[in-house]
Amino acid sequence: MAKYPLIKSTLKDRLLGGHYQEGLPLPSEPQLAREFEVSRMTARRAIDELEREGYVYRVQGAGTFPTGKRFRQGTFRIRPFKEWARHPDHRTGVLHAMQIQATPEIAIVLQVQLHDPVVFIHRLRTAGDEALVIEKRYINAALVGDLLAQNLAAESIHEVMVAMGVPLTRVEQALEAVNLRQEEADLLRVPVGTAAFLLRRTTYSGTKRVSYVNYWVRGDRYAFQDSFEP
Repeated sequence: MAKYPLIKSTLKDRLLGGHYQEGLPLPSEPQLAREFEVSRMTARRAIDELEREGYVYRVQGAGTFPTGKRFRQGTFRIRPFKEWARHPDHRTGVLHAMQIQATPEIAIVLQVQLHDPVVFIHRLRTAGDEALVIEKRYINAALVGDLLAQNLAAESIHEVMVAMGVPLTRVEQALEAVNLRQEEADLLRVPVGTAAFLLRRTTYSGTKRVSYVNYWVRGDRYAFQDSFEP
């Protein structure tokens, strides 16, 4: 199994825990490769993903630096898909819907074995002529039968899963700011590096993780809000 997800997770924990001092560079890629007993390319891949997610930044000739501790606070709710689909100007396009083999990172997240079957659904939400939200979802294929035969452009995947006898009992989600890579920027029709929200959501059925999804959301067209009792 590839080691870069473990390296990424370890470095993220260190960054969030203040292990690396702000203003000073992280260990170099060769140093990380030696520490984790991997190739330099594997260490670089972990750093690349941390940079894309906004945890570190690179300075040419000086190294890789922490962007600063991210504080976790509060809760927030996201409008259900059925509410989005109800609006007459809203559309959802299915870019890909297929069964794939679990990659090392997806196997870890969904708690399945490497190369186990996983349903991959890639959708793009638009309002009028504007692309607003990219969705990449991974689902444990062993639990959802003929999910790919459903009308995924119009139906809530969670509601379809419940109808298939998969009760959804808990959702974990995290929202953070990122800079868009080429792929996401092209789909949202904005320049590469544009700031956006990245919402990561893991859904459970009992103790099992059944679905993992990433949403890239246009920061200049979308806002999150909630209300609560202080």
